[in-house]
Amino acid sequence: MFVPKLPENCLLKKTKDKISLNIFKQTLKNFGNLSVVIVDYRGSLFLSNFFTMTEIINLGITSIESLYFKRKPYENHEAIYIISCCEESLNKISEDFYKNKEKKKVPLYKSFHIFTLDEINDDFMNLILEKKEFDMIKYIKTLKQIMIKFIPIDKNIFSFGNDENFNSLYNLYEDNEIMNKINISKLVTICQCLNNYPNIAYFSPDKKCKSLAEKINSELKKYFPKKTKKNGILLITTRLIDFTSPIQFSLIYQNVVFELLKKKNDNYYNKILLDIEKDGKKEKKEFNLDYRCEIYNKYKNMGMYDVFKKYDDDFKDFKKSDIGKLHNIKKDENIDEVFALKNVSKFHYLSDSYSQVLNISLNLNKKMGNRHIKDLLEFHQKIISKIDNKGKKISDKEILSFLKDNIKLFGKNDIKRLLCLIRYNYPNIELNDELYEKFKKNIGEFSASEKKVINFFNKDKCLKNKDVIEQLYQNLVSYREKNNYNTNEESENEDDKSYLYIKESNLTTLCDMCSKNKLPNSFFSFVEKAENLPKKNLKINLGALGNNQPDEEDINNTQNLILFNIGGISNYEIASLERGVEIGQIGLNLILGGNKIYNHEEFFDEIKNYLNKDDKIIKLEEKQPKEITEAKKSKGKKDNEEQKVEINIDNEKDSRGKDSNEQLNNITNSLSDDSDKK
Repeated sequence: MFVPKLPENCLLKKTKDKISLNIFKQTLKNFGNLSVVIVDYRGSLFLSNFFTMTEIINLGITSIESLYFKRKPYENHEAIYIISCCEESLNKISEDFYKNKEKKKVPLYKSFHIFTLDEINDDFMNLILEKKEFDMIKYIKTLKQIMIKFIPIDKNIFSFGNDENFNSLYNLYEDNEIMNKINISKLVTICQCLNNYPNIAYFSPDKKCKSLAEKINSELKKYFPKKTKKNGILLITTRLIDFTSPIQFSLIYQNVVFELLKKKNDNYYNKILLDIEKDGKKEKKEFNLDYRCEIYNKYKNMGMYDVFKKYDDDFKDFKKSDIGKLHNIKKDENIDEVFALKNVSKFHYLSDSYSQVLNISLNLNKKMGNRHIKDLLEFHQKIISKIDNKGKKISDKEILSFLKDNIKLFGKNDIKRLLCLIRYNYPNIELNDELYEKFKKNIGEFSASEKKVINFFNKDKCLKNKDVIEQLYQNLVSYREKNNYNTNEESENEDDKSYLYIKESNLTTLCDMCSKNKLPNSFFSFVEKAENLPKKNLKINLGALGNNQPDEEDINNTQNLILFNIGGISNYEIASLERGVEIGQIGLNLILGGNKIYNHEEFFDEIKNYLNKDDKIIKLEEKQPKEITEAKKSKGKKDNEEQKVEINIDNEKDSRGKDSNEQLNNITNSLSDDSDKK
């Protein structure tokens, strides 16, 4: 299977190299006869996050097996275990001793190499020592902890997979130190994987940002030698800096794809769900959109309607190319056999990639339906700018009047987003029962919880330090105006539908300021005196978040800008940031992420979950392996049962966990299929 190369300077490449070296290559080099990897639930998720089956086979592994299933003995082979640091997994390993013909307990494998996904503690070591009936410790040749605690979404995008971010954002937890500790450990592992000791800057008016920055700095000091020079920047910001970006409208291709097609309630942040027609039958199919989708990555920062047009031209060129002609390999006798053998894998890869984009486009057309996109985007622009097409200031009455007159043009979901933007930008407008009654007649009724979410967008409710946030916003607007950044753009396509609205997110402007060493001192501070900051005229074209392969000079001169947004980061902001990198506006190697990545629907769910807490303080408990459990006692619908709700921070048995068995089977099946092909 053809897999495109990753740029040398991207987070995913550096992390994969670290895992490959420390787990697979060193074990193979030191012990040989390595062919089996055994994983528990989290181990399977860990491997699938970073590697394809082909890549694992190329590392010398021929079999991935579940810790929970019966397995055949390979007495002459070494075995690698990738597991959680917990008693359950260790007990399962102890079951890998069976009675031979002489009725002695012997292991399934020659020796064990155990890699844990958590810190190895005394309790875990004592559990190993207690397995005396078959002397387990005699067979353990390696026992290491894997300190990689983030989820890679793409080359330079990461997530911590945290649920219920607003509880942390608004200090709803009783002990915020536990939440802080978890974020610290995860951010430190990112710096370790990059081998980067950054200057740490933070949004100074927010105590949470300051506390997190100081403690990360303290941990990094312990890890890096004293003489290590700092390089690049770790910028810690908060969702409150740009609260409405997750509900903004944009026709940037990748933003539309994830807003409309993203699989719901799933922590695979780059997974979409498409309706596919095959042999006259319709079925739903999942796709992961990451660095391996070459054609999608080529288009993702373009306007949606421009993609539709360009796709036809590019596909025609592909069919005429030497690789594209391989689809006629049986009929065309002029095709060179050596060329065909070398490139048939790439042909299938590109064909699948074009087919994937075609299916995405068909699904988008279906989802967009008869929505009046141009009217929607123009009205959205008026709400944000508060200025009409003639440059005249728009009054509260005019905004509401336009909305009432055009209700039938927009769907209920669009109206909900517009109302939230109106509530945020026009706090004096009253969203009364009369208005909701008009919506009910035309687009359907808004529930009490939906109204509650809309009202939460009042700045007095959703913002802490409201005055400071508004001052910062004015500072960023002034910076954009001085640098002549156009917030409104027309796409190349002359069709009215292709009107492309792009509002530069506040995070994009802050990253631009960082790359030019112009962060406003009144809002941002460094933990310590900054060293080796980017030069003001630095401009290195690395492509959108590492999409292009930089030359050697660029790699040597590159400084990382690691952006972490407390409270999560939205698909809209990712699209805006990627565009900023692509056009050279951000002249650093941008690595970005947050507690979670969400589209507008998931953002609304976050707010809804937070509001349903009724401002009760949630008690956190720290357990081994490190995880957060929310102990919530409530009256159940039946028999007044006590319920426990788990909030996963370290990615164990979260919303992805329920698919772990199925995924583990898929991994094993895919591996065997790939082995047959190989």
